[in-house]
Amino acid sequence: MNSFVPDPSSFVADQSPFTSNTTSFRRDPTQAQLLALGRLTDDFALLLALQMAFLLAVFIVSNFSTTATVLVSAISYKDETLSLKDLCSRIVTTWKRALITGFYTKLHALGYLSLGVALAAPLFMSANLATISAAILLGISACVYCLYFPVVWNLAIVASIVDEGCGMEALGKAASLVKGKRLHGFLLNICSNLLVLILFLGFGFVMILGDKGLMNWTINVLFVMGFFSLGNFFSNVSYTVLYFQCKKSYGEEIESYGSIEYTILPSSQPVKK
Repeated sequence: MNSFVPDPSSFVADQSPFTSNTTSFRRDPTQAQLLALGRLTDDFALLLALQMAFLLAVFIVSNFSTTATVLVSAISYKDETLSLKDLCSRIVTTWKRALITGFYTKLHALGYLSLGVALAAPLFMSANLATISAAILLGISACVYCLYFPVVWNLAIVASIVDEGCGMEALGKAASLVKGKRLHGFLLNICSNLLVLILFLGFGFVMILGDKGLMNWTINVLFVMGFFSLGNFFSNVSYTVLYFQCKKSYGEEIESYGSIEYTILPSSQPVKK
């Protein structure tokens, strides 16, 4: 009787079809690491692209919302009526100016932030009484300027929507108009920041509560986002009213007839023919 005896060489690990890949990875782990690093880089690039697209979409939607709010506030302040078609037409013609001015304000904010970091970095390298005192004074000055400069930036956005001009022209006009209402703008910005702080603390308190709260997490987020939108609406309306008050204190008054705006010059300045 013949019996089947398997070849012992078939059980050798080196000849297994599943061994070649594992041994190659054991001998060359760098290849697997490079492959994983390449996949991680691709995922990070995709995530960064999606994040940038989301931020751009949010910025555009916020710009349209700001433009519409400022236009409606300006029309209400001047006690006028405007149809929905005319309002949409004005939004289409003015949103680009607001977008350009908003971009300039972001550049100014980034520049002042970089300047503050550049001035504060040497102070933290050596810790002594003089550097600590200088850092405290620098921090106080930065807080004051952070409460004043946004007033000019927000008024510049309003100026680019209500009047002609954008970019540096709108920033220069806002800086000249706010001189007579610096205290009003300063207090308005403080109130706006306090409102944002209250909403932020409320949101943090709701997140800490978690499931112990009266609502679930999704409703909490929607609730807080609604309050943030309401705060943004209040800020846009307030800065629009402040802009017209600054124009009045500066000796300039706007009367509008239909879609044409006329500027009444102050009586102290002669009209050149």
